[in-house]
Amino acid sequence: MIKKGNKKGIISDYLPWILIALVILAIIMISIFLLKGKGISFIDRIKDLFRGR
Repeated sequence: MIKKGNKKGIISDYLPWILIALVILAIIMISIFLLKGKGISFIDRIKDLFRGR
């Protein structure tokens, strides 16, 4: 018979990263909807962030 030992599930290792990714995705989606209403392109805003303006 095979001993199971002290093994963690894969989900418990990656769960914090999955939660962080979902929060970031939610923030991006909300900002897209808010900026779309103002007529500002989300892609242009991201480009401006990287240019430092």
